[in-house]
Amino acid sequence: DAVRSEIVRLGGSVAIDSRVGEGTSISLRLPVSFAMTQLLVVTVNGERYGVPMPSVVEVVRVAPNNITPIRTGMAFVLRDRTVPLLSLSRLLELHDREPAADEQTVLVLDINGEPVGIVVDAIAERLETVTRPLGGVLRGITGIAGTTVLGDGQVLLILDVAMLIG
Repeated sequence: DAVRSEIVRLGGSVAIDSRVGEGTSISLRLPVSFAMTQLLVVTVNGERYGVPMPSVVEVVRVAPNNITPIRTGMAFVLRDRTVPLLSLSRLLELHDREPAADEQTVLVLDINGEPVGIVVDAIAERLETVTRPLGGVLRGITGIAGTTVLGDGQVLLILDVAMLIG
């Protein structure tokens, strides 16, 4: 009943077909606007955000002495390749903390075929969830691809990192 209530709330339906001697078939239907997405949940400045797993190449730890200033930005070397390094808190226009004295957690993303490093505070979890596109007043916000509701009832914003980088 709890599953049925949630699916109906999302605009879907549940159908049960039971036949004596054959078994029971349960069909769950969700609107086309929903999609199952694998997410890497990251934290930055105490907030959680979802990053779609298909864009994440790997997660690495980078020591501060391996980060080099280049023009107006930063970069690090990963397997003989220079990778630009950006801060997720700056991309989201959040209050940026002081750089950590120890290793930083970096998501290496594939953005248009090129690697880009994004510094996050921590990796919270990996999950597969139903993602809903933005609607209403949230529609058109740059860098936010959609939302999902976590098990604890909190809404998680799913980032479109390529759009944030612009």
